[in-house]
Amino acid sequence: MIKNVIYAVLAFGLTACASNSPTPNGASQWDFDHQVQFKQTDLKDGKHHLQVITKQNTEFSKLATFLMRQSLRICKSYGFKIEVLEGVERFDDKLSFPNMIMPSLSANIECPNP
Repeated sequence: MIKNVIYAVLAFGLTACASNSPTPNGASQWDFDHQVQFKQTDLKDGKHHLQVITKQNTEFSKLATFLMRQSLRICKSYGFKIEVLEGVERFDDKLSFPNMIMPSLSANIECPNP
């Protein structure tokens, strides 16, 4: 009897840990595969805002690649449009301004009409 109660409590605990609650719109998230932090906000009519947050050890190429892959994940098809708002660095920015804090890569994504 006690074994059954323990198993029931463990099973309940595991299912509570495994539940996927939706992330609030615009909340900060972490992508473990790409090791980047981002915020995704759903706008209207198939439009989304995506901000890939810059960290000191994260290269721009990784941020830009994540932006493209996340855009495809959001829209679930090709043909999406990306309007970059800020965060694109020049190839010599780190050489000219080594201590400069780069802004996060921020873009609006528009999915194609279904």
